[in-house]
Amino acid sequence: METSFLEYYKLILAKVSFDNALFNKEYNKALKQLKAHETEKFHQWLESTGYIHNLQPKTSL
Repeated sequence: METSFLEYYKLILAKVSFDNALFNKEYNKALKQLKAHETEKFHQWLESTGYIHNLQPKTSL
């Protein structure tokens, strides 16, 4: 059975949710890899699971 990148990144983010820095690193990798329609589903999943709160806003210097 083939796993989509969407499902792969859901699994990865669930496993690293204990560490916000690692979570954000993997989140950014996912955004680069996922297609537009997958990104929308990905954000819906983040909101439905509450993981959206793990995201740290990017700071600019």
